Amino acid sequence: MLTPEKIEEIKKELMALPPEEQQKKLQEVLANLTAEEREQLVGKQECPFCLMSQGKIPVKTVYEDDSIMGILDIHPANQGHVLLFPKEHAALMAQVADETLGHLFIVANKIASAIFEITGAEGTNVVVSNGQVAGQTAPHFMVNIIPRKQGDKVSVGWQPCEVKEDEQDKIANAIRDKVGSLGKKKVVKKDPSKFDKEEKRIP
Repeated sequence: MLTPEKIEEIKKELMALPPEEQQKKLQEVLANLTAEEREQLVGKQECPFCLMSQGKIPVKTVYEDDSIMGILDIHPANQGHVLLFPKEHAALMAQVADETLGHLFIVANKIASAIFEITGAEGTNVVVSNGQVAGQTAPHFMVNIIPRKQGDKVSVGWQPCEVKEDEQDKIANAIRDKVGSLGKKKVVKKDPSKFDKEEKRIP
């Protein structure tokens, strides 16, 4: 929790800046605080994406059903940039119900296909920034669907790092153990003697 002295220090730092820089600095400060500390500093704020889903903030809706909503980003990376999010509040992906998450990505795929056709995009980025350190700036989990064209100014990437093979094995095993059998699918093998005689086969 923030002490009264720390709150006063932050306020003085903000007041010393020109008005046009205060908001930017405030967002930097808020990004490094817990939810409780943010509420201490600026008061309890309603999530804008929850307000959007309730119809309290006007948006340009491209998709909506009982559980999710897709809108045009007002500060798009490229024209046609869509934000798709669950209506029920979730700060991070892990807080979204599996059923909703699966539905959300099915719809994201359909929106991406529509974007190709409507905007003449040559590609799309379907991006999730999950957590502040990963670049998440909104208080609500969402998927960005960004149209891409050759030579645009959008950049999504990283510098590869070197990891030793034994370390790769260790992390792979740890993740596999933690996730369990979620990825395992039962493979049903066909009995060759039961193939339809008329079934076409590649020689």
